[in-house]
Amino acid sequence: MNAETNKSLPSLLHPAIQNATRALSLVAIVGLALYSGWAARSRHHDESPITLHPFQVDLNRAAVHELMLLPGVGPRTAERILEDRQTNGPFLSLDDLQRVPGIGPKTIQEIAPHCLPIVETNAPHQETLFAER
Repeated sequence: MNAETNKSLPSLLHPAIQNATRALSLVAIVGLALYSGWAARSRHHDESPITLHPFQVDLNRAAVHELMLLPGVGPRTAERILEDRQTNGPFLSLDDLQRVPGIGPKTIQEIAPHCLPIVETNAPHQETLFAER
């Protein structure tokens, strides 16, 4: 419909301005829709963050390939740990690793975060007695 042919509907804006307004409105609507989708996805990720836990090795049960995952422990040192464990029994603390040739305080400090707490396996079990009423 043309403003010149229909005098009952006067045009407030030039047709070129009307077309530009339509295009900008469409771009704004699409932009808002994309932004709301992006915001919803990023909000979802913020609610459930990923936490990374360091690996931990049980020194008294680990095999050679597991011991080699520890920082500063190569194949030969892992074999020495196994040999010492078989010869001298389980490690009762991390400091017991110093009896293994090639392991000193610095190596123990590096691997400490990657070792499970050492639990004494030969400790007597304490039984809890319950009184009957």
